Amino acid sequence: MTKVCFALLILAFTACHSDIKIKTGENTDSPELSVEPPFIHTVYFWFKEGVTDAQIRDFARASMGLREIQGVLKVYDGTPAATDRPNLEKSYDYALVVLMKDLATHDAYQQDSIHLNLLATYSSMFERVLVTDID
Repeated sequence: MTKVCFALLILAFTACHSDIKIKTGENTDSPELSVEPPFIHTVYFWFKEGVTDAQIRDFARASMGLREIQGVLKVYDGTPAATDRPNLEKSYDYALVVLMKDLATHDAYQQDSIHLNLLATYSSMFERVLVTDID
């Protein structure tokens, strides 16, 4: 029985092996799949009382314009998911996740006219904004 358990343990460890390698910026000619880690910019919004659904939809549509900024790879948006577990933050009204090429892209994004116009047009709707960045 011990030998069977040991064999299953070895099988489990080898089955979890992945050929995906995370690159750190160096060039590689490896045939293995490489994934360049993006810079991740997340923004959580709490809307002021009285902001209408139409205003929120307009903001959501305008937020997708961030895709046009050079170096932005993807933009995702949404509202809190219908999940429930301890320590889950669900008090926000709307969130954006922006995947960018790198920190330099983020720095340029902060000054890009698309981003600045979005802030100028919609910032009066927000009671609170929380930003997190991951590199």
